[in-house]
Amino acid sequence: MQWLQHNGIPLIQALTAFFVLFGGVVVLSILYDFSTIDLRGWLFMAATVSCIFIAKNIFDLARASQTTETAAQTLVEEMLSSSRELFAEVYYNSPVPYLLIDVDGRVISANVAAGRLFLTPRERIEGINIFSSIECGSVDHLEMIRQKYQRNIAIDSEEVQVKRVDGEMSWALMSLFRFTSLRDRHLGLLTLVDVTKQKQTEHAKSEFVSLASHQLRTPIAGMKWSAELLVMDTTDPLSSRQKKYIDRLLASIDRLSVLVDDFLRVSRFELGTFVSDTTIFSLPELVSDILKEQHIKVETKQITVETFFDEHLSEIVSDAELLRMIITNLFTNAAKYTPDQGTIHIGYTHKGEEIVITVADNGMGIPVAEQPNVFKKLFRAQNATKQVPDGTGLGLYIVKEAVRVLHGHISFTSAENIGTTFEVRIPLVLPAGATMLPQAGE
Repeated sequence: MQWLQHNGIPLIQALTAFFVLFGGVVVLSILYDFSTIDLRGWLFMAATVSCIFIAKNIFDLARASQTTETAAQTLVEEMLSSSRELFAEVYYNSPVPYLLIDVDGRVISANVAAGRLFLTPRERIEGINIFSSIECGSVDHLEMIRQKYQRNIAIDSEEVQVKRVDGEMSWALMSLFRFTSLRDRHLGLLTLVDVTKQKQTEHAKSEFVSLASHQLRTPIAGMKWSAELLVMDTTDPLSSRQKKYIDRLLASIDRLSVLVDDFLRVSRFELGTFVSDTTIFSLPELVSDILKEQHIKVETKQITVETFFDEHLSEIVSDAELLRMIITNLFTNAAKYTPDQGTIHIGYTHKGEEIVITVADNGMGIPVAEQPNVFKKLFRAQNATKQVPDGTGLGLYIVKEAVRVLHGHISFTSAENIGTTFEVRIPLVLPAGATMLPQAGE
């Protein structure tokens, strides 16, 4: 049925022509006597006419085929021309700097955005060697990029500095890959995403953190020292009300000091400027020092502290201050949310090439619905906010970031009104100068 729909009209025309011609032949055969006619002559004429019709049909088919081929070629040429125009438009007018370079790194062509980055017309960029116009953190790093390009290894988002004509340097993320042109020429397509403003912003933030770390801590230390001197230098004994006020003042100063320290740590972690200070130190001594520092809080609430230390684990290679920060935050949290006469378990062991540190309590626990948010900045569970209003919500966020700097992992289990257990895993030996690892999705 579908074939008839497409070919119905030609079929009717062909049948009509056949019956008309065949009817004429029948009429001629009835009306005329063909017995006296030379049949060989008629056959020759019929064959000649058939050859003419066949040749005409072949001509028509060939002409139609040639017309179709010409039309297809014209269409392809139009599409190629359109593609070239589109490529040229995208290449030359893209806001991202693009450069075509040869196998040695010499610039063959550059777009308008590249001229803006180098502060010169794009024509003047052509001919320069791109590897002489960029700088990295070290000469070895630049040589590594060059070698990758020579070996046809794609380069993605390498942070470099670009030398401009005014002598200044611009920061850019460089991506580069090799390809072969239609003329079998080996070329490279290089992109430079300008991140100068972002780097300037990061530098300004870093300077602010550095300034704040000195300018904020100094007056806090002065306030605390003055309050303590007020207690020591008074000639007359303080009344109970005066002592209560001074105790509140000292407590507020301590909370402010902790808050400032937490905010400064968060800023350093988020800027990615925190570099670990790797040393060899005694883990038992570090944990013992932390427990001594926190003994007043524990004794005030009559909390029992159970320890389990791996006697075969002593000296480790890591960042002592970061590890102190992690354990102190976990222990003070446990003490804060454990009820009077409760129990805290703290200890460490090693599994393979990792140190496993555990801090467990039988406190209020974390509601199941809120557990996915535990390590988020400024988060505090509803039951914690109600029962212990004093808190910033930064402690566990700082712990998570510190664990990441140490190339470790932190996890927890918790049940409301039963307790919480935190487990931290870090390498036994931390590489020197370890920095922030990228977060998921970065």
